[in-house]
Amino acid sequence: MGRKTLIFIVVLALFCLPLAGAGRMGVCADTAVLQDAFLGKGSYQVMLDLRTMVSSEFQVRIPMSVVFSKTSYMFEVGVTLVCFPWETGPFMGISMFQIGMTGKCPDLENLVNLNEVIVGWSFEFGPGLFVEPAVVIRDPSGTFSDEYSRIKGTFPCYTTFRGRLGFGWYFWR
Repeated sequence: MGRKTLIFIVVLALFCLPLAGAGRMGVCADTAVLQDAFLGKGSYQVMLDLRTMVSSEFQVRIPMSVVFSKTSYMFEVGVTLVCFPWETGPFMGISMFQIGMTGKCPDLENLVNLNEVIVGWSFEFGPGLFVEPAVVIRDPSGTFSDEYSRIKGTFPCYTTFRGRLGFGWYFWR
């Protein structure tokens, strides 16, 4: 069994295991790709995450994104643990693991280790709908500074600080 298949099975299991006793489950799309187009950096990141509440204060997210330019692309997947200290509103999260799989990138390895911290606020409106402004800090500890330097060289939109505005829907309550 290949590494990519194993990673896919682990990620799928992590998302499906909480279904038995899960709270809300949802999906969120990031609109930051619009800022990539507006700033004209020549690369773009499209992101979507699946999420489930495992308690009233903790949420598990599976972020998936594609970063691409005219000549290269990188697919990211991971697991993020998010804490809502007051059950609604502000949140903070940290990636438990996150990897990037590259294609057509001569300057990057096929498998890249990544990590992020996210801080934001969740506003709910309507039946299960929400909007989340957030700031993502990539490699806050500097552990993977060489990898991130090469990624930033290949994809100029892949900055250390990234503003996100996510729109989502909790489809399972």
